[in-house]
Amino acid sequence: LTGSQAEVMEFIVKPNSPATKVPVSEIGLPDEAIIGGVVRGDRVFIAVDDTQINAYDKVVVFAMPDSVMRVAEFFN
Repeated sequence: LTGSQAEVMEFIVKPNSPATKVPVSEIGLPDEAIIGGVVRGDRVFIAVDDTQINAYDKVVVFAMPDSVMRVAEFFN
């Protein structure tokens, strides 16, 4: 993420959202976005390639302004 300022977003993942169907490496987020961390209950961890996101996880995403709307679609 270079250039202009990245946005920091937090999503509560909805059941059956695209992000719950495949590991993080296969979600297909835009190149201008990266998952910074996941909060699951009282656990906080960094998402790596094989991390599976679950419904109701809180996910922190850093994204460039142009990709914010596309990123939201993965978690809703």
